[in-house]
Amino acid sequence: MNPSQLLELFRSETDDIAEPFLWSDAEFYVYLNDAQDTFVRAIGGIADRRSPLTKIKYKAGDKFRDYDARILRIKGVQDEQNNNIEVQNLDSLSGAYLENDYGTRVNAGLDDSRTGQIRYVINDVESTDLQLYPIPDRDGYLRLFVYRRPLDEITSASSVLEVPSFQHYNLLNWVKHKAYMKQDVETFDGAKAKDFKNAFLDGISEAKSLKAAREDRKRIMSYGGIRMS
Repeated sequence: MNPSQLLELFRSETDDIAEPFLWSDAEFYVYLNDAQDTFVRAIGGIADRRSPLTKIKYKAGDKFRDYDARILRIKGVQDEQNNNIEVQNLDSLSGAYLENDYGTRVNAGLDDSRTGQIRYVINDVESTDLQLYPIPDRDGYLRLFVYRRPLDEITSASSVLEVPSFQHYNLLNWVKHKAYMKQDVETFDGAKAKDFKNAFLDGISEAKSLKAAREDRKRIMSYGGIRMS
């Protein structure tokens, strides 16, 4: 369903079909946008390696590069030559050592001035910063494999939902939760708001289970050239 169809269904199911409406179209789209964002964050994000925000350009001498705030987690990184770049978290660097180009272990000090081909990116240095290690000695770009929030907000009938279509009806549970929390004598209903919130959370639990099962199927081991699942 698209946002316009969901709005029509919302009005039908809440018996809000006569003007003046209890909830405006604008309010509905605010609620729907919040529903999609809440759902996506709860399941850990949308997997992405193709959208523009997954490509980070850097110049020789850059020590840090920002990444988009919509990115929730960086799962993997490659450079423009498809070399895998190891992702390290700041929390794991206390007393840690990394290997240089010659296989020698060197201290991963965050103020290190070593230059060369990027081998590691260090996450969580700042809220949306990656530290490049070593400091690159040439221009290039990194391709990220991420889990992210939706790219665009839901603001109108022409907006695009990124949640799979079979999850759209569950989004209405959160929309109704928000709608019945509206502080107005004709709309506020705490009991209904709670019921719809619980239904939404149940839907999230189911979505997490489906996602986990799908990701488990992708973990294929290989031994002696034989694919084993």
